[in-house]
Amino acid sequence: MSGIYIHIPYCTQKCIYCNFYSIATKKSKDNYIKTLIKEIEKRNTYLSSPIKTLYFGGGTPTCLNKEQLEEIIIALRQNFDLTLLEEVTIEANPEDANSELLEHLLKLGFNRISYGIQSFNNEDLRLLNRRHSSQTAINAIELSRKIGFSNISFDLMFNLPNMTLEKWEKNLEKAVELQTEHISCYSLTREEGTMLDKLVNKKIISLPCENDSVIQFNKTESYLTQAGFEHYEISNYCKKGFKSKHNSAYWRTEEYIGLGAAAHSFNISSRSWNPENIEQYISNIENNIEPFTEILSEKDKYNEYIMLSLRTKEGIDSKYIENNFPQYFSHFKKQKEKAKELFKTPWLLNDRIALELMI
Repeated sequence: MSGIYIHIPYCTQKCIYCNFYSIATKKSKDNYIKTLIKEIEKRNTYLSSPIKTLYFGGGTPTCLNKEQLEEIIIALRQNFDLTLLEEVTIEANPEDANSELLEHLLKLGFNRISYGIQSFNNEDLRLLNRRHSSQTAINAIELSRKIGFSNISFDLMFNLPNMTLEKWEKNLEKAVELQTEHISCYSLTREEGTMLDKLVNKKIISLPCENDSVIQFNKTESYLTQAGFEHYEISNYCKKGFKSKHNSAYWRTEEYIGLGAAAHSFNISSRSWNPENIEQYISNIENNIEPFTEILSEKDKYNEYIMLSLRTKEGIDSKYIENNFPQYFSHFKKQKEKAKELFKTPWLLNDRIALELMI
């Protein structure tokens, strides 16, 4: 199984916490799409296994108009075999949702939509520099269901400034009430260079202590699992049968191709990535400059398997290590024995466990 990721780096405005490559302008959009299609045509032999998932991420893919989205889909169909696709996801902001757009997305083949909601509290949304309101988010989910989407996901954030456990629980209550299939719950993280980082440095806002974050994480797990969601990855919860197939492939170290500025690709033996700059990305494609590439050693592959597997409910498969990394199996068994106490609290100590098991 393999997947295709399309990066659309445009946003109407930047959120204060975002460190993904995106820009709050639309000036280069037409030229970017032309270049993206050239890359699609150029790299259509990269994947060796059947393509099962397609994911449009960003940025905000729904910043593109209907014609631009259709142009990209047509190019993908002409250059890749998409006949076995099972999951086609598009990220969206709630304020973009309208009947015309959602109906067109279904016609193009998107069968999963993922909304960046972050909070159902309007004060939190203003703090994060989000453009939508709580009601706009609710309306977007309800409209998506009415139009015909049967696989809806959205993101929420805990560990926000001034967030109490009661406020977070109200977010979870609303999330369950909306009967979505998939919820991603992330702790607000201070990333260097973001507006959030600058505001914290200037002491304009302060983040909760680590203990509050742990309490909110534990509440998330207990609340959502009691409501019938499976906690299948550190930050991800789903109803039965609705795991994100695309993201799950990342955690299982299956191959994928990333197309667009800042997009990463992985074909088991190597990892490659495009520059985090639209102008440089366009120049590279125009001049036939290949993506930056790192050849992975067996040690790299082993360490990545350990790190990614520990993110998931299934965890590490000892048989997989024995069969695929026999030279490291004795090390794994020895270190696993040392780290067995840490495995009793898997979701919160993954970094420590990984360091014990990695080479």
